[in-house]
Amino acid sequence: MISRVLETIHGCRMLEEEDRVMVALSGGPDSVALMLALKELEESFSLQVSAAHVNHLLRGEESEEDERFVRRLCQEAGVPLEVQRVDTRQEVERSGENLQSCARRLRYDFFFQLALSRNRKVATGHMLNDQAETFLMKLIRGAGPAGLSGIAPLRAIHYEQGTQTGVVRVLRPLLEISRLEILAYLEDRKQGYREDRSNRDLGYHRNWVRHELIPLLENRVNPALVETLHRSSQLFQEIEEYLVAHGKEAFEQCRVRQDGEIRLRIEELERLPSIIQKQVVRQGVRSEKGNLDDITLKHIAEVLKLCSSGSGREIHLPGGLKVQREFEQLRFTREISLPPFRYQLNVPGEILIKEVGKSIVARKATSAGKGTTLIKWGDNRLIVRNRRPGDEYRVSPGSGTQKLKELFQRERIPRSQRDRLLIVEGNNEIMWVEGFPPHPSYRISGDDPGAVEIEVCSETSRREGSLKG
Repeated sequence: MISRVLETIHGCRMLEEEDRVMVALSGGPDSVALMLALKELEESFSLQVSAAHVNHLLRGEESEEDERFVRRLCQEAGVPLEVQRVDTRQEVERSGENLQSCARRLRYDFFFQLALSRNRKVATGHMLNDQAETFLMKLIRGAGPAGLSGIAPLRAIHYEQGTQTGVVRVLRPLLEISRLEILAYLEDRKQGYREDRSNRDLGYHRNWVRHELIPLLENRVNPALVETLHRSSQLFQEIEEYLVAHGKEAFEQCRVRQDGEIRLRIEELERLPSIIQKQVVRQGVRSEKGNLDDITLKHIAEVLKLCSSGSGREIHLPGGLKVQREFEQLRFTREISLPPFRYQLNVPGEILIKEVGKSIVARKATSAGKGTTLIKWGDNRLIVRNRRPGDEYRVSPGSGTQKLKELFQRERIPRSQRDRLLIVEGNNEIMWVEGFPPHPSYRISGDDPGAVEIEVCSETSRREGSLKG
């Protein structure tokens, strides 16, 4: 087994001379075999092997015995150990997570924080059977090539928690080794290990796949099922690497660079093969959301359906992500609702509208400069706000008022921008809407002795102007 572990380490370039490697040690057979195997390789690689254990305090005396076992094992093997004890049930009540996902998060937070603070790589005991189980579960749930790639032998994970941030390298040296081989290795060394009774609970989906589904398929269909599924997973890893590379190129071709937002040109997107279209959308989701957690093939297909829908349609994805069709583009944004705002603007005066990052200036003027608007107004104060339901406005002399919503639709103002447009109001009437001519009743004619000049600029351009001044 050691020689095969060594092949995996070399083949995936997991370790370098004098690496510091921390084993995620639960006390179960996989993690125990992993620690002992790395300890055997310690001299040849000049490694520094250590271990970390989390006591979740979930199984009473069994959890305590797991911790005592791990401490004895590391002391006998001469491996430094760090232990964290955490009240997992209390954290579940606080966070609202399910028990398994909460325990996993707490474990990896501990491992990753230690790895960053001690400059270590993290080694986990995932092995061949885990890969097969993961592949089957993802297949049943409807994953694409990325999900069917299964467990990666080596991953670089960007981790950020509080003040700690950095890249943690996670390696799985046992990924080519079966559960039977691991048990044989431990038996040969007369090495004991701990059994977690919850691993036999068929109420958990993974346990049912492990103890019921895979043995059934091995007996009825393919005795070498675990190895077959592992090979399939490796094939999907290669497919995914190819698709990701080509998907990134296509994403850049489809992307519209506007205000730092993620937007895709639908016309460009629809020219691509369907499999690359999915990759482009995945890249769009990842770029805005930061990850693809909880995003399935079904979600990607729903985004692509927007290409054939009308402007204004939108879908909501896990993690607070919204994708909208805005005319001939797909727009990816975080779901942050813009609150209503209302400010008083003195004449002359200037105010910052923090909700939209714009400033608006009002001053006495006789002619409009570039980028400004003149309105007829004799008072010394105005109201600046964003739109409200039922707002009406008149653009052309002689025409009636129309709903502002209909005006925005007619002029193809993107829905994402409508709440961000400034509205100037006086006498409880809309005098001017940003981007449109003033209301006919407030336009300046040649006989008018004076006017109020209105100017709107972004906070960025305002700061740049101040710096230049």
